[in-house]
Amino acid sequence: MENSRKKLNLKELFMNYSVYLVLAVLVIYFTIANEDFLSTYNIENFLQQIPPVGILTVAYAMILICGYVDLSIGYVAMASGMIGLYASNAGLPAPIVILISLAVGATLGVVNALLIKKFDLPSFILTLGTSYVIKGMLGFFTDEQFIGSDKEWFNKLAKTPIFSEILKSNALIFIAIIAVFVFIMKKTRLGKYTYAVGSNQEASRLSGINTDLHVVKIFVIEGILAAIAGLLIVSNLNGGASKDANGLDLFAMAAAIMGGTSFSGGIGTIGGAVAGILTLQVFKNGLTLMGVNSFLQDTVTGVVIILAIIIDYIKRKTSQNS
Repeated sequence: MENSRKKLNLKELFMNYSVYLVLAVLVIYFTIANEDFLSTYNIENFLQQIPPVGILTVAYAMILICGYVDLSIGYVAMASGMIGLYASNAGLPAPIVILISLAVGATLGVVNALLIKKFDLPSFILTLGTSYVIKGMLGFFTDEQFIGSDKEWFNKLAKTPIFSEILKSNALIFIAIIAVFVFIMKKTRLGKYTYAVGSNQEASRLSGINTDLHVVKIFVIEGILAAIAGLLIVSNLNGGASKDANGLDLFAMAAAIMGGTSFSGGIGTIGGAVAGILTLQVFKNGLTLMGVNSFLQDTVTGVVIILAIIIDYIKRKTSQNS
């Protein structure tokens, strides 16, 4: 009996922390396999690319823990970033531009949440629809063309050096967001309610939690985080196009699940989600340095994502049977 319990504990331990092990193995492997992996240029490039999708992953982890899915998050990010870009090019001051972008993200989050709760719609289908609406509007107003930035301050939002050329402002923003949301999910009522609603929404409602209002709050927070990510994406590129949002939603969702966030809600951590996105990005970066064809990279990355979802399924089945 004791041996079986130890085996079960070891299995649970592996399932819960496997992403950290995989991340460590990948870093060691690519360090040995390619001398450029730990080069200053590659580290600088890696730290410049990861913050936007990392912020989206933090946002997605919260949505998943709450028991929902959002397939529009990538286009919410780009809509917020592109509207900020237009506002910047129109000559509006930086604080107003940033507030406008954040307001766009929050508004789109509210729209998603209200439609889901008001009409009792599956979040998967509803947000798939809103993603197409936002994508279509972005394509219409930009004519699917790249729109450049006219303002130097806007371009520096994501690229201002912090202490050295390796660490830029977008990485600092990402680190700050991680710290804030680790605290929120662990230490605040908002975090505790998010886990409760994701675990059992009806039981949470009966215990006195205003579940509808809480879901709206989480979607608003997600929208604001998406807006921050969108601003960083557009700033990093000195402009943007609607296609820059392609695949961001699924990538963020896969990273969160890989980091231990359950697709069925109520389980997960911000730290695990961050480890998930770091693992995926290290993997893609390493393959690029080794000259692996980009289509094969997508194939291998897809296999890794499928494995992560299978692991999530096994974890849920194990917890149900125990």
